Amino acid sequence: MEVLNKPAAGPLPAERTEMRSCPRYPFSPSVEAIDVQANTRIMARLSDISRNGCYVDTINPFAANATVTLTITKDGHSFKTEAKVVYSKGGMGMGLLFTTAEPEQLRVLGSWLGELAGSNAPGQDSPYLNVKINGAIEAVDDADLDVRKVVSELIALLNGKRVLSDSEGMTLLRKLTK
Repeated sequence: MEVLNKPAAGPLPAERTEMRSCPRYPFSPSVEAIDVQANTRIMARLSDISRNGCYVDTINPFAANATVTLTITKDGHSFKTEAKVVYSKGGMGMGLLFTTAEPEQLRVLGSWLGELAGSNAPGQDSPYLNVKINGAIEAVDDADLDVRKVVSELIALLNGKRVLSDSEGMTLLRKLTK
C-alpha cells in the first residue's frame, strides 16, 4: 500500500475533491455503526454520503481498517451495509467505504442519492443506482448469496482503487443483481 504524504502547501480540500471517484453530498441522518471485531456500537450522524461511502461524525471513531456493520436511517427508511473504515481521526470522525449491500438496500441508497443530486423525486426509484430485480426480490441459495457478496465487495474495492470507473462498477453491480 502506498503511503500518501500531505503536501507542504496548496489547497488540500480542492485536491481531495478532485481525487474522489464519485460525488459526495451533504447528508446528516442518524447512523448506527457496529465494529464487528470489537463488538462495539456507536450512534452518530453522517456529514456526507456518496455511492461508495460516507463520513461519520463521532468523537470516538473506530480504528482504520475495522469492519463495520452500518445502518443509516432517514425518514423511516434505512440503508444497511457492511463497510470498512478507510481513515479515522480521533475526536472528529471516520471515513467509511461501503463493501457489501443487498440489492434492496442499494435501491434505498440510490433513492437518497437521486434526491440529493436533484435527479428524482423523494421515494422514486433513482436512475443514479438502477438496481432492480424484475420488481421482486428473488430467492437465492446461501452459496449464491456468498458469491454475490464477495463479487460485490471486489467491485467496490476495484472502484475505490480506481481500477474501475464509476460507470463500469455500476454496470457490473447491475449485472450481478440480475
